[in-house]
Amino acid sequence: MATLAQFRNAPDLASMSATTPATPKFQHVMIIFPPGEEKLLRTFYVEVMGFREKAVPKVVKPLGWIWFYTGEEGVELHCVPDARPVPVDWSPHFCIEVNDLDDYRARLKTGGYQIIEARALPFRRRFFTRDPFNNLIEIVHVEGDYIAAGE
Repeated sequence: MATLAQFRNAPDLASMSATTPATPKFQHVMIIFPPGEEKLLRTFYVEVMGFREKAVPKVVKPLGWIWFYTGEEGVELHCVPDARPVPVDWSPHFCIEVNDLDDYRARLKTGGYQIIEARALPFRRRFFTRDPFNNLIEIVHVEGDYIAAGE
């Protein structure tokens, strides 16, 4: 894991690119909940907070994930049972959607940031990285709707 000193001495990424990439947008925020507390989770987020539950893709349905619409088109709240140890994509994180995944991968590598490969998902090219303060960030390029495709 990189130290704060290494991050502070990383090259200025803004000066490395001839073109400025499109501003990334939030795609989802992932939180954890204790296994067996699905009813309480739904009561809080649906009845108290007013979110609507959303269907999850087949690929994660057996894992007990619960998703909610947030009111912002394309931005979701993903709730995952907390079972340790967990793969990186089950850890609390936020996800940003970008137009050019390869550009972000190159920018992060050039800046000395770790690229953490992720399990493949239908219609989602993605990887993870950590910011200088160890917050986990998923970087994704959405290539289609895996729910509509029956995935």
